[in-house]
Amino acid sequence: NFINSSIQYKIDIIKGCSEVLLAKCNIFVTDCVIGEMEKLGQRYSLGLKLIKDPRFQRLTCNHKGTYADDCIVNRVTESRCYIIATNDRDLKIRLRKIPGVPILYAKNFKYKIERLPDNILIS
Repeated sequence: NFINSSIQYKIDIIKGCSEVLLAKCNIFVTDCVIGEMEKLGQRYSLGLKLIKDPRFQRLTCNHKGTYADDCIVNRVTESRCYIIATNDRDLKIRLRKIPGVPILYAKNFKYKIERLPDNILIS
């Protein structure tokens, strides 16, 4: 959803994230997200090609048959060191229940950040 919105709004993901966060960003994509996009077919082929760019780091998943949203929620619950980029309404609702997890989303041709804690260290 976030990736396709970025394509639709013609936002360079790495540049856009760096601009909104005022810092260099490392972009991570889980195996589950890639697998889910592969299952969605032709409609997501450009997004799939984009996230396979070597500048995007792949996070290996050690589970099978997990939905991408569940994978993301489990990962940030265990380690709250990620800013989650999503435009998915249901995933945002779930993430808002986890303290300290910022959400990045695309809207009106730019990225916006929700809930960036005051004490976050960006280096």
